[in-house]
Amino acid sequence: MITIKGIAKEAGVSKSTVSRYLNNGYVSKETAEKIEKIIQKHNYSPNEFARNLKSQKSNFTGVILPRINSPSAISTLVGLERKEREYGRQLLMVNTELNINREIESLHNLEQNKVAGIILMATAITERHIETIKTLKVPVLVLGQEDERITSLTHNNYQAGIYLAEGLLQFGHQKIVYVGVTEQDIEVGVKRKAGVIAGFSQLKGTQLTFLETGFEVEDAFHLGYEELQAPQGSLYIAATDNIAIGLMKAAHRLGITIGETVSVAGFGGYSIGDYVYPSLTTIDLHHERLGALASDCMEKLIYRETIDSIPEIPIDLLYRDSVGYFKNK
Repeated sequence: MITIKGIAKEAGVSKSTVSRYLNNGYVSKETAEKIEKIIQKHNYSPNEFARNLKSQKSNFTGVILPRINSPSAISTLVGLERKEREYGRQLLMVNTELNINREIESLHNLEQNKVAGIILMATAITERHIETIKTLKVPVLVLGQEDERITSLTHNNYQAGIYLAEGLLQFGHQKIVYVGVTEQDIEVGVKRKAGVIAGFSQLKGTQLTFLETGFEVEDAFHLGYEELQAPQGSLYIAATDNIAIGLMKAAHRLGITIGETVSVAGFGGYSIGDYVYPSLTTIDLHHERLGALASDCMEKLIYRETIDSIPEIPIDLLYRDSVGYFKNK
C-alpha cells in the first residue's frame, strides 16, 4: 500500500503538499493533477487516503493567547487562520490572561487533545516554559519571544526601535519620554526600548526619560493623566499603540493639543491608530504577515522538514498627525 510519503516522492513534492491536497487545501492545478494521477494509478481513492491521514494526525493547531483582547494577537490570528485553512487545519484557541501557570497547563492539555502542533504567543519565556516544551511530543512554535533553545519567531524589535527613533529625529524633539512595559517581556520591554535609545543617541543633547505601565489602554491613561499635568518631554514614545492611545486620551482630557504641545508615537500599526484623532504615528509591525509565516513554519515542523531560514518580517514607519515639529516656546 502506497503511503503519503510514497505519493510525495513519486510526484516530486513534499508530504505537506500531499496533505493539503487530501484536505482540500490550496495546491496548484498542475500539482493537483499530478497527485490525482498517482492516486488513480495505485487504485486508491482520495477518501481512503484522507481516512488514513486522519488516523495519523489531527487537523487542529493549538494556539495559546496571552490576552484575547490584544490587537496584535487578533491581527496575528487573522493571518494565521487564513494560512492554516490553506493547509487544511483549524485553530483550537486558549486564552490564558497572562497567567504563566495557565500557559503551562494549556501546553499539556493541547497535547492531550492530540493537536498537530502548538503555537504559543508569549509575553515571556521562563525556564518552566522551556522544560515543558522539551517534554511535549508535538511541535511547539513560540511567537513574540526569541530563545535559541526552542523554535521561535518574532519581529526584530531592536531594529524597530532604532527605525522609529531615526525617523523622528527630523522633528527636532530633544526631551523624549519613553513609556515602556515590564522588562520581563524581553522583546517589547527590553529590545524595543534599547533600539529607541540607540536611535536617539545619534542626536547630541537628547534627554530620555523612562516610565513604565501595563499593556492596557486604561493603565496608560491613568499614568498619562498624572504625567501630562507637568510633561517631562515634548515627544512621548509608547511601547505599543495601545499605550499611545491611552496617553492620547489623557492628553485630550487635560486639554493638551497632540502634535503641537506634545507629540505621541507608538509601535504596532493597529488599524485603530488611523481612526483616532489625531491619527497615530506608529511602526507597522505587519502582524498578519507574522501569523501567515507562523503557519508556514508550523507546517514544516509538523512534517519534520528543515526550516532553513526564516524571512525577516518587514517594518514600516507610518507618519501621521500625532507627531509634529518641536516648537521652542
